[in-house]
Amino acid sequence: MRDQALAYASEHQQLHIEQLMELLCIPSVSTLPEHKPAVRRAAEWVRNYLQNIGMSRVELIETTGHPAVYAEWLGADPSAPTVLIYGHYDVQPTDPDNEWRTSPFSPTVIGDDLYARGAADDKGPFFALLAAVACYLQSAGRIPVNIKVLAEGEEEVTSTNLPLIVAERATQLACDTILIADHPMATPEVGILMYGVRGNLYTELEVRTLPHDLHSGTFGGVAPNAFNVICQIIATLTDQHGKIAVPGFYDRVRELSTDERALINGGLANEAVVLALTGASALIGEAEYSVAERMSVRPTLDVHGIRGGFIGAGSKTVIPAVAVAKISMRTVPDQDSHDLFALLDAHIQSVTPPSAHAMLRALDSSQPTIINYQHLAVQLAEEAYRLTFGATPLYMRGGGSLPILAEFQQQLRQNGHPVPIVMIGLGLPDDNIHAPNEKLHLPIFYRGITMIIRYFALLGTELAASERLHPDGAP
Repeated sequence: MRDQALAYASEHQQLHIEQLMELLCIPSVSTLPEHKPAVRRAAEWVRNYLQNIGMSRVELIETTGHPAVYAEWLGADPSAPTVLIYGHYDVQPTDPDNEWRTSPFSPTVIGDDLYARGAADDKGPFFALLAAVACYLQSAGRIPVNIKVLAEGEEEVTSTNLPLIVAERATQLACDTILIADHPMATPEVGILMYGVRGNLYTELEVRTLPHDLHSGTFGGVAPNAFNVICQIIATLTDQHGKIAVPGFYDRVRELSTDERALINGGLANEAVVLALTGASALIGEAEYSVAERMSVRPTLDVHGIRGGFIGAGSKTVIPAVAVAKISMRTVPDQDSHDLFALLDAHIQSVTPPSAHAMLRALDSSQPTIINYQHLAVQLAEEAYRLTFGATPLYMRGGGSLPILAEFQQQLRQNGHPVPIVMIGLGLPDDNIHAPNEKLHLPIFYRGITMIIRYFALLGTELAASERLHPDGAP
C-alpha cells in the first residue's frame, strides 16, 4: 500500500503542482470583506478536491463568517488509528503590491520556487497533506489509517468560528492524533517538529487630544498633538534594547528547565543566521536570553502600525486630534491575556498626560500551547522526516500563534489527556509569509508528500491501540 502511494506521488508531481496552483489562484483573503466570495470559492475548491480523491464523507460547514470544510475516510482496519488533518485555506492581504515580483494570485514558478500568496502559508503545506491522502486512495484504494480533515477559512483572522465548530463536533472529530503543517523547516534538509506556540493579545490604542484637527500655525505650541502623545506613550513600552518595560509584564512567565533550554538552543537560530534572514543591522531583546529563546519562548510586544494626522502627498499642517496604534503581545505559558491587558492599560493610563485621553481595546487573543513531544505519534513523525530528508529534525517551540491549538487540547481528549498534536514544517524560513513574494520551495513540497505517505504507514503499523495513551507524566 505504501509503495503504491509513493510510486503514485513520484509519477504525479506535475498534477499536484497544477492542482495547488488552481487553489492559489483564488484570492481567499479572509480579513477583507470584498474577498468574501473568493474565500467561499476556496472552501468549495477544497470540498470538491476531497470529494474527487475519494473521501467517503465531505461537507461544507457554514458559520457566521467564512465556511469550514469537513471530510472523512474511515475505511482502515478496526485497530488502525485515526488522524485529524487540520489546515487553512485563507491567506493574508498582499500589500504592498508594488513589491511583488509576480502577481500574487497568478502562481509563477521561478527555478525551484512557486511564488503566490498562500504558497507557504498555508495552502501549499496543507495541500501536501491532502495530496498524500490522494496518493493512497488513487493508487491503492485505501489508507493505513483513518483520515479526518478539518479546513478553515478564518485562521488569518484568529479562527473566529472554529472553536465553536470543534466544541459542537468534538465527537465527530475524535481522533488519535492531529496533524498540522503550518511552519517552516530549518533548512531544505533539516525539518522542524514544533511542540509549542506563543499566544497573542492584539490591541488597539486610541489617543484623543482635541474635538477635531487644528491648524498648527494658529494653535501650534498650545494645542496638544495626539500623534505626539501616542508616540510618547509607545516609547515607554520598551527600553532602548527592546525589553518590555510595562510593570509586571514578566512576573508570570514560566522559566525553562535546563533540558528544554538545551533542546531549544540545539537548533540553527543564532545571531548571524537571524541577521542574514532579517537584513537587520543589529538584533534587539533580552540580552540574558539566547536568540532562539527570544524568538520562541519569551514574550514580545510590538507596534504594527500608527494612524493619524496627514500623510498624503504635499503638505497639510494640522495638529491631529486623534491617533491610533495597533499593538500586539506574544504570550508564553502561565501568562494570562486578561491580566496582561490590565497591566498594559494601567501603564498607558499612568503615562498619558492630562491633555490627552487614551483608550485601549482588546481586539483578539489566543492562548500559548505546549505539546507533549515524547508521544509516539510525534516520534514517528521524526522517523518519517529522517527517512525522507536524511536528517533528524529539530524540536522547537514556535514564536507565532495558532489559535486553534488550545481548543483542540481542551475539546479533543483521550483518557483525560489532550490528543497529541504533530506539527511539521514544509516550508523555509525565507518563504516571505505575510509579505510580498511569498514562495514555496517545490523540492520540499514533493518530498513533503512522500514524507506524509511514510508517516501514515508508520502510524498504521506502530501506533497500536495500547500505544495511543500518553506516557506517564505527559503534560
